[in-house]
Amino acid sequence: MVEKLTFEKVRDLIELELDEFYLEKLREKHGIASDSAVFYMSITRMVRDKKLKRIGRGYYRKIKEVIPVKWWENRDEEPLAGFKFPRSHVDDSTFGIEDLVEVFPGDLILVTGVSNFGKTAIVLNILAENLELFVSSPLLMGSEYTAADGKISPKFKRRLGKMDWVQWLSGNGEPRFTLLPVDTDYEDYIRQDALNAVDWVSLPGEYYLIDRVMKSIKDKVGYGIGALVLQKSRTSEFGEGGERVERYADVHLRIDPFGDESLLTIGKVKAPKSKATGRMWAFKIVDYGANLSNIREVVKCDSCKGFGKNFGKVCSTCSGIGYRDKEDWLHDV
Repeated sequence: MVEKLTFEKVRDLIELELDEFYLEKLREKHGIASDSAVFYMSITRMVRDKKLKRIGRGYYRKIKEVIPVKWWENRDEEPLAGFKFPRSHVDDSTFGIEDLVEVFPGDLILVTGVSNFGKTAIVLNILAENLELFVSSPLLMGSEYTAADGKISPKFKRRLGKMDWVQWLSGNGEPRFTLLPVDTDYEDYIRQDALNAVDWVSLPGEYYLIDRVMKSIKDKVGYGIGALVLQKSRTSEFGEGGERVERYADVHLRIDPFGDESLLTIGKVKAPKSKATGRMWAFKIVDYGANLSNIREVVKCDSCKGFGKNFGKVCSTCSGIGYRDKEDWLHDV
């Protein structure tokens, strides 16, 4: 039985409750009389003071205190100097994405793509290109890099070996990135102020939660970078989860089939240097999925508008592909 009930005591009892609670259960648990004026007046006062919110019949939620951000004291953030996007180390061809977008500390780079068309190659190349970007070494999370017995996957090890343009071990033999076999609760393992790559984010049957997962990761990377991979279907513009996958993405790269090659399209960009969204590049994946080659920008064929056919016949301009190398297109203009 609570003696000499006061507003302060009611407030303290509520502090011990879960964020949401039933008023009558709280009263009964502490032996408070059903006709206690102090109890109900205290609840009314806390609702009025925006400490509690009534969300149902006798059901309340505690309103969390939000501390104002001292925005005038925060340092002005500059684009992340030295961040590199993938390029070919086979023939020196390049996407040139660095010239089109700015990447800031705390950004999320999202790579969505059809299975077996280069998502992993892109994210591993992002990892390799930026091994020395931060003081803390990069972190790679993913369940497909390890076998059932916890050992490294032979396919993954072969990929690393084929990327012979990068030194995966330091001079004293220490690994230059950390590999964690994580396939859920990714935000719990994020390395703050470092490059964090997740290949791939898996939420079986719950892809409506993808924006929450991405927000949680974004909140944890600090001044680092998140590079996240999501599966997508051939017919979808977005990854599994629909349009919500772009809510917290700062740069979105989409990977689709392009005949026996792959097609990279820039989606959403929060900080473009010039026109970036919608630009496309065809490229090949070589060396067992490790390296990129023959990267070149492409545009939709202006004769068939990307359909590959004119009046039911194969388009003679693009040979039915629907796209043309931009360099050839500019030559004909």
